[in-house]
Parts: sequence; C-alpha cells; structure tokens
Amino acid sequence: MLNCGMTTNPSPQPIIAPTSFIGNREFVLTEWRFLLFGLLMAFWSSLGQTFFISLFSGQIRATLDLSHGDFGTYYALATTASAISLIWLGKLADMMRLEKLAIFILGGLCVAAILFSQISSLWMLVGGLYLLRMFGQGMMTHVYTTAMARRYVVTRGRAISIAQLGQTLSESIGPASIVALQAIFNWRSLWIGLPLIAFLTLAPFLRLLTRRTRLQDGEGLDGLGVNQPVPALAFGGKKQWRRNEVLRDPAFWLGFIWLAAVPSFVLTGLLFHQIYLAEAKGVALSTWTASYVLYAVFAVIGSLTIGQLIDRFSARRVAAHTLLPNTLACLALWLGSAEIGVPLFFILFGLANGMPHATNAALIAEIYGTRHIGQIKALFMPVGVFASALSPMLMGWMIDAGLGLDAVLGMNIALAFGAQIMAMLVLHFRKSL
Repeated sequence: MLNCGMTTNPSPQPIIAPTSFIGNREFVLTEWRFLLFGLLMAFWSSLGQTFFISLFSGQIRATLDLSHGDFGTYYALATTASAISLIWLGKLADMMRLEKLAIFILGGLCVAAILFSQISSLWMLVGGLYLLRMFGQGMMTHVYTTAMARRYVVTRGRAISIAQLGQTLSESIGPASIVALQAIFNWRSLWIGLPLIAFLTLAPFLRLLTRRTRLQDGEGLDGLGVNQPVPALAFGGKKQWRRNEVLRDPAFWLGFIWLAAVPSFVLTGLLFHQIYLAEAKGVALSTWTASYVLYAVFAVIGSLTIGQLIDRFSARRVAAHTLLPNTLACLALWLGSAEIGVPLFFILFGLANGMPHATNAALIAEIYGTRHIGQIKALFMPVGVFASALSPMLMGWMIDAGLGLDAVLGMNIALAFGAQIMAMLVLHFRKSL
C-alpha cells in the first residue's frame, strides 16, 4: 500500500478485507474501536446541531428580546457564514492525520460552547452560533463521515450508518434530558458543563480509537495529509475526481446537490421551530419531547437498514429513495390528528434523519473516489449547512406572518417530493450526462 505520510511514521499496512460480504458480527467485533470513534464524534456534534440549540431558544429569545423570525434570521446568518468557511476548512481532512484533526475540531467545539454560555448581545449570539455550527454540525460530522468513507469499501455503508447512531442517540435522549436539566440548572451552566464532558469522554482515547485495523480495506489517506501525487493504480485504477472537476459535473448540480440540501432544509427547519409545531398541534412540550423515543428507534432502524442496502446494492441505487420519509413525515403531521399524526410524524422523521448521512457519504466515495474526498465533501457539507441556515429563517418568517402550519408543511412536502424525482432521474441517466 502506498505510503502517503509526511511527518510521522507510516501506520502498519492493514490486512485487506475480502471482497465478499462481511457479516455484521465479525465487522462490529473487529472494528468496534473505530466505530466507537465515529459514534462519539457524531454524539458530541449535537452541541452544534439545530435540535440541541433550539431547546434553548426560549431563554435566548427572552435574554435578547427576539421574535421567532429574528432568532431564525440571526441563526441563518451564522450558519451561512459557517457553510462558507467549511469550503476551505473541510480540506483539512485531506491534509491532517485523523487523530490530530479530531482533537482540533473537538477542542474548537468545546471552546465555542463555553463561549456561547456567555452571550449577552447580538454580536455574541451570531459569533457563538457561527462557531457552534462550524465545529459542531459542520466539521465534527465532516471528519467522521469522511474517515469512514475513506477507510472502508466493502462495509462502507454499515460503517457510516453505525457511526451515525451517535447523533441519533443524542437526538433521542437530548431533548427530554435538557428539558429536565433546565429545571435544575441555569441554561448557561449547561453550556459550560456539557462541552467539558464531551472533551473528557473522547479526547484522551483518540489515539487508540483511530488506529487502522484489518477490515479497513480502503486505500489512500486515512486523515493523513499528502502533497505527493498518487498514481491511479493505488486506488484500483478508478478515477479520483478533484473538486474543480466535480464542479463541472452536471450531475452534481442537477441531482446530487438536492440530496445534500433537502434533508437538511426540512429536518433543521422543523426541529428549529418544534416548539411552534407542538403548540400548533395542541401538544404539551413534555409530551412532544417524549415522542423522541419513537424518533430514536426509527432513526436507528433507518440508519442500519440503509447501511445494509448500500453495502448490498450500492449508494447509487438507494440514494434518491431516502428523501421519501421527509415527504411522508410532513404529510403525517399536516393531515393527522395530535393523537395519531404526531407519533407517526416522529416515526417517519426518524427514518428521514437516519438515512441521508450514510447514503451521501457513500455516494460521493462511489462516484468521485476517496483520494480527495475531504475537499469534495467540503462542497456537499456547505450545501446542507446553507439549507439548514435558510429553513429556520424562512419558516420563522412564515410563522411571524401568520401563514400557519399548513403553509410550512406544504412547502416542505413540495420540496422533498420534487427533489426525490430530480435525484432519481439524474442517478438513472448519469452516464449520459
């Protein structure tokens, strides 16, 4: 295997896994350390995720005297700035060892969270949100999905989907836990304590967790920077796309971009305004947050199922269909009663959230290769982040304008369904583009 090292001794050459399908038990027992790394990175990315920040929206709006639309607008500005930053910052995944990159990003997120605990003005709010979104939703997710996509081939789908369970876990226990903790602790104290716990549970173990093991059959970089040209044969003779080539690929603009944008738009917007959704459906907030148990269970089911399907059939064949639960979830909340529609919404919402990350990362690796996957994913990540910036602002304006729940959900249904059709067509006809 080609040595791509710059400053450190090369890692031992892995024992390349067989090309036949690898059983789940063997995979997990052999790869548990690296899978745990991804899972913990995903879990603590929650400090910069919308669902987590939105749980403090009431206190933040009260502190700074903001409306729903005001908060959504400032959130959008900060998130858009973080999306632009990711275009350049994301390239670090092709330039730094995974262990060093992970400690840098984790440290940045923890510092950002502690600074966020001190907000007392609009500029501090926007700056704090910018850092949380960039290091949390952006780089924490980018680092672990890039590492999984690069290190695995035969088991790529399952690796990413298992790691993603960390975010699902945080989304399932986070809302109810934060609501309970807010009754005991000041909200600022939580933003100090939680990042310290995050750092202590992951940073000391990064060297152990990021070592290569025998079923990591991906070639090329594993978070290790390289300036030397790498022959195509080092990657099985497959073309390794560069970012400027991807930008000239019609399939990127016509289809792939929607796979990154739409789930982020729908999921983020609805999570950001979840308190409004609960009020509009006449559901108590405690009952609403308790429904996250359903969300968590079906996010796990969706994530693990899509990982298996990717490994058996390829990401190309399943990617477009991962958008369907977004449409169905909005329909359930729109048309269903509080007793039926809300639980069904959380079930479908869980499936919608459990599928895209594994699918999109695997799709990029399948189509564009893994040699420059850091910089290529750094194109896709800002698309999703920008969509997550736009939706809270747009939906906040709609709510403030009195357009109501029907208009908000109708817009999301039309967008998700249209994007699915577009992605299906592009993936079907890509060879002719």
